[in-house]
Amino acid sequence: MLRKKWIYYFLLLILPLILLFCCNLTNLNDDYFVFKILIVLTSFLFSFLSIIFHNLKKISLSRLLFVLNIILLIIYFVWHMFNKYNMLHIFSSISSFKEFILSTKEKGMLVYIFIQFIQVLSVPIPSMIITLTGVAIYGPLLGSLLCTTGVLLGSYCSFFIGKIFGFKIVSWVAGHDMAVKYANIINDRGKFFLIIAFLLPLFPDDILCLIAGITTMKFKHFFWIALITRPIGVVCMSFFGGGYIIPFTGWGLFVWPLILIVVVFLVYYSTKYQPQMEKWILNKINKIKIKKKNEK
Repeated sequence: MLRKKWIYYFLLLILPLILLFCCNLTNLNDDYFVFKILIVLTSFLFSFLSIIFHNLKKISLSRLLFVLNIILLIIYFVWHMFNKYNMLHIFSSISSFKEFILSTKEKGMLVYIFIQFIQVLSVPIPSMIITLTGVAIYGPLLGSLLCTTGVLLGSYCSFFIGKIFGFKIVSWVAGHDMAVKYANIINDRGKFFLIIAFLLPLFPDDILCLIAGITTMKFKHFFWIALITRPIGVVCMSFFGGGYIIPFTGWGLFVWPLILIVVVFLVYYSTKYQPQMEKWILNKINKIKIKKKNEK
């Protein structure tokens, strides 16, 4: 118990120090100097108050401040990347994102995996652009592998965030109603629902990783479900979206318009009738569970 306490204190102290190092406050002429000072001071304040609340046995408040400190670090990092590299332009198209990844040279694969990782953690970056950029640079096989690595790391991290910090942080990220709705469904239907949810585009799969952490589901079950199901979407996007199965030339010019019409049709009706489709899927899952119980 004492060891865990000191690890927690160490993390609380290291977070503002990392932020202090990243901010590089040696340049007084920096246009954002005051902004950086305020962020660093806020981080130290969060850590100090978190330690105080932890000693006062107010664990929930202490953990909340700890999470806020992590969020502060992420916000600064994202802001710094957007400000330094003009990220809004970078993520505006596949070609601009490809140019950015190539500019990082030998670190390109790690940067690519990290961007996919933070995208899963509910950062508003278009996942399709990330996947297809990986295909354009590394090809469908290696691109799928790198993208899948980022997706899985983000999924597992989201699960642990939910498991460690509980309902408050999950409801803050996902919204109270969504957190309650899907947490109840996962608790009731368990592994069957999560498998279906990861395979179908009807469900917010990135958010579900976070919500799964506040349910009774064990990590070993979540680990295998994510490992088996989440790469399927990435592989499909890589090979189909990259034109490796159906080309964007020749006979593919006649097939792709038909596919796009079908996709638009499916997206429209799946959005319009999502509650009914969810209900139908959940009823099917429930019948399968009842049938398996009866067989036992």
